[in-house]
Amino acid sequence: MEEKIFASDHLYLTAFLKCCGHAIVGSSRNGTRISFEFQETPDLLGDVARFMSDAPIPARPFSFELLKLKRTIHGG
Repeated sequence: MEEKIFASDHLYLTAFLKCCGHAIVGSSRNGTRISFEFQETPDLLGDVARFMSDAPIPARPFSFELLKLKRTIHGG
């Protein structure tokens, strides 16, 4: 059985998912855009829904994950 992959180029959603404990399993580029890939699970989809519903997240871990993602994108 093939694992399903959830991909997003939404940087803030990706940082939120990382803060929720989901691991990035890959990435892909389409021109200048990068999509981060996660294993698609019911928990992950639930956290995506929570993000879309304005779920709170601690600011410091969120900003740290965002910074790491930006460094990944820009090769730092």
